[in-house]
Amino acid sequence: MLISFSTILLWLAQCPLLVHASGHALLPRASAASAPISVAPSQNWDGDDGPWSSFTIQVGSPIQDVRVFISSGNAATWVVLSGGCNTGDSNCLNNRGTLFNPNSSSTWSEHCNLELSTEQNLNLSAVATFGNDTLGLGIQGSGGPILQDQVIGGYTDDDFYLGFFGVNSARINFTGVQTQASYLTTLFDQKLIPSITFGYTAGNQYRLKQVLGSLTLGGYDTSRFVPNALTFPFAADSSRSLMVGIQSISSTSGKGTGSNLLPSGIMSYVDSTVPQIWLPLEACQAFEKAFGLTFDETSELYLVNSTLHTQLQAQNASITFTLGAGISGGQTTDITLPYASFDLLVEPPTPGVANSTRYFPLRRAANDSQYTLGRTFLQESYLIVDWQRRNFSISQCAFTDNMQENLVPIMSTASSDSSSSGGSSTGKTVGIAVGVAVVMLVLAGIVVAIFWRKHQKKKKKLQLKAEGGETPPDETIRQGFGKGELDTGNDNQRFEMAGSDRKPKPYAPVGGWVDEKARYPGDRSNMAEAEGGDISTAELGPSQRFKTQGYHEMYDPSAPEAHPVELPASIPGRNELEDSNPTSVTSSPRQRANRSRFSNPGSLPSLSSTKRRSFKDRFSSGRPQPSRTSTQDSIPSLLSASSPHPNNSRRPSSPPSTDPIFSPVSRQGTGTFPSDDEGGPSSSRGNPIFSSVSPGSPQATLGMFKLLSGPNRQG
Repeated sequence: MLISFSTILLWLAQCPLLVHASGHALLPRASAASAPISVAPSQNWDGDDGPWSSFTIQVGSPIQDVRVFISSGNAATWVVLSGGCNTGDSNCLNNRGTLFNPNSSSTWSEHCNLELSTEQNLNLSAVATFGNDTLGLGIQGSGGPILQDQVIGGYTDDDFYLGFFGVNSARINFTGVQTQASYLTTLFDQKLIPSITFGYTAGNQYRLKQVLGSLTLGGYDTSRFVPNALTFPFAADSSRSLMVGIQSISSTSGKGTGSNLLPSGIMSYVDSTVPQIWLPLEACQAFEKAFGLTFDETSELYLVNSTLHTQLQAQNASITFTLGAGISGGQTTDITLPYASFDLLVEPPTPGVANSTRYFPLRRAANDSQYTLGRTFLQESYLIVDWQRRNFSISQCAFTDNMQENLVPIMSTASSDSSSSGGSSTGKTVGIAVGVAVVMLVLAGIVVAIFWRKHQKKKKKLQLKAEGGETPPDETIRQGFGKGELDTGNDNQRFEMAGSDRKPKPYAPVGGWVDEKARYPGDRSNMAEAEGGDISTAELGPSQRFKTQGYHEMYDPSAPEAHPVELPASIPGRNELEDSNPTSVTSSPRQRANRSRFSNPGSLPSLSSTKRRSFKDRFSSGRPQPSRTSTQDSIPSLLSASSPHPNNSRRPSSPPSTDPIFSPVSRQGTGTFPSDDEGGPSSSRGNPIFSSVSPGSPQATLGMFKLLSGPNRQG
């Protein structure tokens, strides 16, 4: 069935949609409908050891706004409970980021009380009450995502002065309670972000009139960092996945002098939960020497008085951390921190601190499990973590005026074209989409060409049929024949009639005999077909004695106006011819001339004198000749009314023919045909006589035709 061109055009119009859909099909379902989420900072600087840029979250029903920090090492969300401040202490309430009261939330579902173990290696701990409640990002009305039944832990201890929003992807386990997914993983599961990833920098107060922190879920913000090619694999310890090699730490003063601050390379944990940098004692002593620091035993901090603070500002040193995947060798990246990033304030209730004072955020580590790069380090570095690919990157932060947020998604590992945590494969995705579009257009062109060709071919056939033109080449083979006819042009005007067609058709007069077509068993394949006259057209049907078909048609070029007639369907040679009542042909001048020639034996040329062999000789050449027997097999007359057809009871009889064309003969033992006196055909009619070998004789072969020049002509 031919498709209309309007249908094809409609299909082509849909190709861009198909390409668009196929481009998204290369990515997971989440990426087709989701984008990275930028969590807006609270515009506040909070904490008793910073201050630090905080973020606002919504907890409970009705919503209670709480300010928190970002924890890369924690999967649950921690908040300070209402018992964290004395009643009526508004300063505490504000300093701790406001408090959460679970009794005021209708959706709170408490589980148990557990000790926080995230920072136990740093001797930081607290007992928290865990439960499930509604949790959203951003302030009320900001449009941030809100999820139900999220794990929330509440505490009142001072070790963690503010709460934390966990961006770790680890599942959360409670004794006797089914494990639950983290908030970040739930966002991905609900198709709200394209991957379980995040990008974060802590922000600082000393750059560009204060730079707030930045948190992106499902991607990163390219405006906030200078990319590099280094990617860190996760560590084997899942509780300390973000391990980097600190190969060296060096300082350079404003005067150009430098110092090496790390005797040997170490592996350190990157954790935004912790505010300070924890280094080996040898490294801390190198810092003490380079910057004139003094360690306070009570607070275990490096407190800075006003005199030292002035000196350090004048020195204006910068400290460079050289990071690699290992403690030495391999690809590295440098993260440089100015002195301002170490110029922080510590306040009560920090243990051992009575008043607000400046301090240098460096901590002595008791062992290698305490080596940590905390929020101080993340003031000048941008952290991208991909929990699905189990790798992360750390880049130098960029600080420019009028920074414009530019979020880039990190695609899930469900897509083979997703990017690593250091960047997305946006270019690859676009390239694949373009490739798919090109392929679709090529396929569309092929489809259009195919249907156009079919349409044109059918249109041409219909035009030829309507105009009465010649039949297309694929219809020139007449049904029932195993070969094509001659061309019907002016040079070869030959037409063959169907088996039962008696209508006269024109034949172009062509002289001579032409072997037009013949097919016969054995080596008798070179049978001849008489050309062009109108004497008759005969077509022999399938042979009953041989498993082949032979087709023979005879034309007499000397009788162009004669009408064709069809011979019986069977090849002579059976006990009887198959049709005793062929239709007689109307006499024409040419027929009468032919009869006159055949009626006079002398008028026919001798077959032996011509270059062509007789029909009988051609047929019998190379085959044993049947012996003549004395048995006379009478063959009934083909056209005579006095000789009925053997199956006359079943077939209608024809009226007596006044102008018979063929008459049967009887085979004589002498091998001659009977004369007029013997009951044979009258010599005055001069018609060709056909005879056949009796089927009963062993010499019976294919029907044999004998064209005689007169009566009693020897076979």
